[in-house]
Amino acid sequence: MATKSKSIKICNGKESSVKGHKNILQEIEELKASGMTNTEEFRSKARELEVILGIDTINPFGTNELDIFEDNLKEMNLSDMKKMAERIGLNSYHDRSTLKAMLIKQFKEENRNNRRNIMPNQINSFILDPKNPQHAETLKILGDF
Repeated sequence: MATKSKSIKICNGKESSVKGHKNILQEIEELKASGMTNTEEFRSKARELEVILGIDTINPFGTNELDIFEDNLKEMNLSDMKKMAERIGLNSYHDRSTLKAMLIKQFKEENRNNRRNIMPNQINSFILDPKNPQHAETLKILGDF
């Protein structure tokens, strides 16, 4: 059976190809499982996911991924770095290399507690067995709420 390839437009106007049943989360999980987190394909999927979730508008750095942020810094000129430094509350009166190091340090500090790829992991919920007397009592108590 041939898989159909659809083209969808996401909020930034770029087109994304969706093949068969795989969604972007599944593709990222497969890349993570195979250890391909340092590839350009992984970065592009992570960027696409962040655009879909609106991370680029919420986060002052434009991303939650250090690799993507470092790529963005490489493309920035000094005035762009100064604007970003002012936006996040850093002193912007430094040379390019110092400013870049300060921005990376601040990025790491602010995103320290963020999980990589902001994707929730599937968690199996606790299942109560009504045949077990203790579970039946718990279900009865919970039913009262």
